Amino acid sequence: MKDSDTYDKLFAELGNRDIKDRSNAIDVLASMKNEEIITHLVSLLRENSSRIIREGACKTLGKIADTQATDPLILALDDSEESVRYQAAIALGQIGDRKAVNSLLRILKQKDDPLVRSEAAKALGLIGDPSALKILLNILRKEEDRFLKYHVVTSLGRIGEPKAKKALEKIIKDESDDRLILRSREALEKITGGNIVAG
Repeated sequence: MKDSDTYDKLFAELGNRDIKDRSNAIDVLASMKNEEIITHLVSLLRENSSRIIREGACKTLGKIADTQATDPLILALDDSEESVRYQAAIALGQIGDRKAVNSLLRILKQKDDPLVRSEAAKALGLIGDPSALKILLNILRKEEDRFLKYHVVTSLGRIGEPKAKKALEKIIKDESDDRLILRSREALEKITGGNIVAG
């Protein structure tokens, strides 16, 4: 199975427009994970390959979850295609390397790419670095994007920093969005060990 023809076929499948075939190639490559596969996937991010192939490379690298891919995926956060930036943010969260924190925070500070920003917020929660706290709390206070806020409150719970308690309690008390309230309660439970205020 591990011959160059098989690899070439699987790498080519990353560009298949059929979602099922593409997903299968991603799963097989991720299960085979080795140095050669990671190196080739990284090269696909750097080359002038199609958007779909770059997306597939990001997805596969995220599933492999090897920190060797962190730097190339950080570079992919600046890809010309939003869908590639989106997949790069997801992959960085799956890898969980703290080296990606500053780049993900930079994405959060930008006002475009709402979907990419949401995934950056989610990735920061998966990485769990408390240095993200200030920007996440700032977004919670100042921004209206509900989808982004859902990811922010979930990430605050994962980070587990007690400094987030007041902001989460305020949402539970003042918000009308039931989904946001529920996520805030769940986040607060993680931070406090289950001792949350009544809504």
